[in-house]
Amino acid sequence: MKLIEAYIYEVTRRLPEKMRADIALELRSTIGDMLPENYSEMEVKNVLSKLGNPVELAASYRDTPRYLIGPQVYDAYISTIKLVAPWAILITLAVNIVESIVLFTGEGALFTAIIKASSITFAHIITVLLQVLFWITIAFVIMERTGGLKGNFPMFNNNDEWTPDDLKNITIIPKEKNIPVRDIAFSLIGSVLLAILYFNADHFAGIYQTDETGKLIFTTPYFNQETLLSYWPIILFLISLRIMVSLYKIKVRKWTIPLAGINTIVHLLSTIVFIVIVSNPNLIHDPFIPQMADTIQTSPSTVSTFIDRLIWVSIATIIVTNIIDIFNSFRKANIR
Repeated sequence: MKLIEAYIYEVTRRLPEKMRADIALELRSTIGDMLPENYSEMEVKNVLSKLGNPVELAASYRDTPRYLIGPQVYDAYISTIKLVAPWAILITLAVNIVESIVLFTGEGALFTAIIKASSITFAHIITVLLQVLFWITIAFVIMERTGGLKGNFPMFNNNDEWTPDDLKNITIIPKEKNIPVRDIAFSLIGSVLLAILYFNADHFAGIYQTDETGKLIFTTPYFNQETLLSYWPIILFLISLRIMVSLYKIKVRKWTIPLAGINTIVHLLSTIVFIVIVSNPNLIHDPFIPQMADTIQTSPSTVSTFIDRLIWVSIATIIVTNIIDIFNSFRKANIR
């Protein structure tokens, strides 16, 4: 049964999700009809050998043929794109962010500079993705046409090289336990952005006003940067920990009890540090409250009350969000 389930898994994971359940049911029925009542492992292998390479069988179920990239290597081609694209986005984003910070002279509003940098970064990401897609496609076409993919490459098994014994090395990962690459990439990008925003908070969050020429300028920061920087060792430790957990997720690619436990520790530490920082009475830049009160024409006490409520809402949101994520991580880890 393990070989049969592994074979069905290898076929259906290469198909569109809407087709998987029906094809899995059909394959189980077909394999069952081809086996005797009390079958042995050897008889299972013989049946699976007749059905052939799962890659080829999956290709036969697809509605549209692939002519540029053959079915033998199509799945490896898609897997390569899925693996490379998030890293290309992450590296491009990190380089552009660092470049924007280095080139920022302090002239003009930071908000305007961020919008400009974001548009340039988005254009660079699109350009990089197009180049990644182009060169990966060219590489696969050349290797497939010249026979460069033949040999002992597990990703590119040829039909005559495949045997049912290959299924013994297959680990079936339920969809609910799987950790998508895009989630890992977003987590890494989020960690980098968090670090940049934290150490530049006094240039980003605050009051923006227009001058006589109608130009938007940054006047008063919301945060006291000295207070934020007093926690820098803890913040760097947490960000480094988040990055290491993301890299570990790339290695395991599925939720496990140890990973869920590590995820819980990270969330607990992050929540505690967040509560400590936002509860610091010196977190808000002193001129901010009277300046904001004057800008919106209200009393400083009203602004102060609103900020206190906002802090409590933020704390509650962080706690609830982290509890849900911790619960889901253990739930997914316990799925068999």
